[in-house]
Amino acid sequence: MTLSVFDDVKASVSAADVASYYGIHVGRNHMAKCVFHDDKTPSMKVDERYYCFGCGATGDAINLVAHLYGLRNIDAAKKIIDDFHLNIDMKD
Repeated sequence: MTLSVFDDVKASVSAADVASYYGIHVGRNHMAKCVFHDDKTPSMKVDERYYCFGCGATGDAINLVAHLYGLRNIDAAKKIIDDFHLNIDMKD
């Protein structure tokens, strides 16, 4: 497994893509209610990466899926590859 698998996934989908796919409503202004704390109003900026101004959660598409589902980054990358039907080889 090479680091390029992570790069390939991140080049294929953004944090906004995965957030929307996994049920997080991202508004036209790229703001969403943070799923990592009790958020009453949108405090998480979601585009290529995500950042919550309320709790400080931050990362890329892989980190978001890992955090959402309690996965290791490699397993989150595999989940994204499967769910988005990406043509990315997971072999060395």
